[in-house]
Amino acid sequence: MFWPAYFIFAYLAVGLQIGLASLLRVWGASPNFVLIAAVFIAINSAREPALLACFALGAMQDLVTQNTFGLYAFSYGLFGLAAAGTGQAVYRGHPLTHFSLTLAGGLITALVLLVHGWLPFTHGVRESVTVDLWSAVYSACVAVPVLYFLHRIRRNFGFQPARRRI
Repeated sequence: MFWPAYFIFAYLAVGLQIGLASLLRVWGASPNFVLIAAVFIAINSAREPALLACFALGAMQDLVTQNTFGLYAFSYGLFGLAAAGTGQAVYRGHPLTHFSLTLAGGLITALVLLVHGWLPFTHGVRESVTVDLWSAVYSACVAVPVLYFLHRIRRNFGFQPARRRI
């Protein structure tokens, strides 16, 4: 992976999340552009760079939200752990792959936020579980055209195929 291109891409994803998410709100849920960026990196990159990149994307999103630091980093790290390396098992350019992986990432994020809200020593209470679930579905629907476009320009990121271990 070409890391300068990754940091520009991450900056744009976080900027879109800050700037457009509130404008695209439907039924209280907004699309998660940083999650869509994590899906793009997870299906196109090798396992170790994908894990690091997904975790770093979550940490960048944590820096600009008012949630406890580390929630998005942990949830995107879990997603990266589950999804990284699936690029050889699935067709990377298929819309169903984009939809299902983004939905899975949104559900993992919603589960981490839900469990954090249940902890007795946390002071933040989640707005609603249904808003997080709608956000996961909404992000998955938005991910199909966005990831189609990103799939067409993926050469600019310098992704290299994963090496086989014997």
